[in-house]
Amino acid sequence: MHVKEGEPRWNGSSLAAAAISRLSPERITPAIAGSRRLPTILLHGVRFHAIDEQKCIEHILYEIEAGRGGFVVTPNVDHLARAGQDVSFAALIAEANLVVADGMPLVWASRLQGTPLPQRVAGSDLISSLSAAAAGQGKSIFLLGGDSGTADAAAAVLRDRYPQLKIAGKLCPAVGFEKDEAEIQRITSELQAAKPDIIFVALGSPKQERLIDRMRGTLPATWWLGVGVSFSFLCGNVRRAPVWMRNCGLEWTHRLIQEPKRLFKRYIIVGVPFAGWLLGRATMRGIANRLLGHADGEGEGDSTENIRLDEADDYSPRRHAAESSDSMGDVTVHRANEKTSSESGEEGAGQHEAACPSSPSRGRLRGLVLLGGGVRPTPLAMAIGRSVLDLPLGKGKTVLGRWLDEAEGVSRLLGIEHLPVRLLMDLSALQPRSVPADRYRMERDQSEYRGTGGLLANIAVDYDDEDMILVGNAAQVLLEPLAALYTSLHKTRGVIAVVGHREGEPSGLMLVTCRALRLIPKTGFVDMKEQALPSIASKHDVRVVQCRRPTGLPIRLLSDYVAALRALHQPVRGASTDPWAEDWKSTFAIVEPGATVSSSARIHDSVVLAGGIVEAGAVVVRSVVAGTVRKDRKAVDRCVESKGRVPDIAALRLEV
Repeated sequence: MHVKEGEPRWNGSSLAAAAISRLSPERITPAIAGSRRLPTILLHGVRFHAIDEQKCIEHILYEIEAGRGGFVVTPNVDHLARAGQDVSFAALIAEANLVVADGMPLVWASRLQGTPLPQRVAGSDLISSLSAAAAGQGKSIFLLGGDSGTADAAAAVLRDRYPQLKIAGKLCPAVGFEKDEAEIQRITSELQAAKPDIIFVALGSPKQERLIDRMRGTLPATWWLGVGVSFSFLCGNVRRAPVWMRNCGLEWTHRLIQEPKRLFKRYIIVGVPFAGWLLGRATMRGIANRLLGHADGEGEGDSTENIRLDEADDYSPRRHAAESSDSMGDVTVHRANEKTSSESGEEGAGQHEAACPSSPSRGRLRGLVLLGGGVRPTPLAMAIGRSVLDLPLGKGKTVLGRWLDEAEGVSRLLGIEHLPVRLLMDLSALQPRSVPADRYRMERDQSEYRGTGGLLANIAVDYDDEDMILVGNAAQVLLEPLAALYTSLHKTRGVIAVVGHREGEPSGLMLVTCRALRLIPKTGFVDMKEQALPSIASKHDVRVVQCRRPTGLPIRLLSDYVAALRALHQPVRGASTDPWAEDWKSTFAIVEPGATVSSSARIHDSVVLAGGIVEAGAVVVRSVVAGTVRKDRKAVDRCVESKGRVPDIAALRLEV
């Protein structure tokens, strides 16, 4: 087979030879338990392994010898931009066993922020260098994907370069095969019969990553690597940029000249502006790191010196997760007829998390789903003329606003830009207006008598079987950081994990793997707690994180709202709950902008909403005021309704 001029022959290359020599049989012990930890850095919410190409090859071959498979992702600027917008794609990257930077702008950004990656590790280089090392170790490869005929041609090139290389198979499926379940099954069967050690998948991103994620569980001892257009590079259908252009970060210009129509948007409209923004952001972070003297490392390896993490690793919810652990009790199995992935040794998140045991990986978490309530409005909502999600909690926050802030805390804990929040409301419920609508997605339940279990089953069609969603009761005031609660739920490894209190009773917050929701009937009323959970527990692990104190309090009644605010604002211990007692202490007094309160009025454990009036000498205790409390009058345990127009909550959102 003809080798194009300028393309290196990898036979006996120093890189492959070094990798092979360092992996001599006497140094490889298949019985070694667990993967070796590798140094990592965080860049734009994506965790990269700070290793060079040689160490990448060594690690893959080491894991193959130990009988463990894995998944390599080589993100470039385009991947990084997509990961910031698409949480499902970001999750795929997070679940990879190796993440190495394929792009000089990423290497430059890592250096600017003070967490240098040693070098660019491109998939189009790994297909040759890894094949060379595999040939020396007697490992087999499989080529999947590429344009028509390129898999065969690329296999011929590799066989010509490395005569000892075992090519277990090659396959170039028809366009659109990923939508044909029968075709997917046929390809899976062919791969299982071939049993390759390494599979190179050339389908372009994100298609190749999604296919690998879908199929890799069928070959748990195999390593998978997405290589994009590399088959075409190998066989000469697409010319690769000269080495000097690759080293200068100009390979994209060479590609753009060859395929301007297909690549113009990716490189010019998206890539160049994003790369500029990324480098600017990294520069500012690097300056901050130097000024603050950060020198935090992560991982165990011989390349951890001077590796520092960006601000996402220092986010306080991670500390809250540890500080709040005293509120979390034991994890109990509600019903367990299925082994968890960690118990059965299945490939997946457990292996990835072994490298970062201090916090959960982003795993397959796809979003926070908030259930907005039943068909009938609550008594409190009817009295105040607004959604209970618009009720203030103090310090400029509302019930819904607190949920959204806590969701951002989970995002930062996991190193992603944004965790999608879906608010599910019934048709007659009042729409919350205190928070800008672009911070969440509101959806109306078209079948009002479906029940919480049925509602979750309806939305589960939007997710894959192994996707996870965090589910909460929207009309609930959280008393613990959501990041801490998510961490505790994630650690149970249950297919469904729920937060429980009051002798194990579920609180409404749960982490759900969507395949469990497939068991819920598609029609009829199904309550999640009373009907769905017992049914699901007969086939899957349903685990309960039992807490010593409530993690959140629902707010249907006035008394619920006042109790939640008292808990949130930490009342004085031992103080009497009787407002007329000598030792009674007021915990909070919340007055919304647009309310009028006389300086001589007294507000104890109460809320005065916008438009509310409390006249001189009036006393308000454990109440919500939307109307008027007259001079020298008392309002105790009352909801004072407005007699006039309800104020425009949206107009107050910047002040509240």
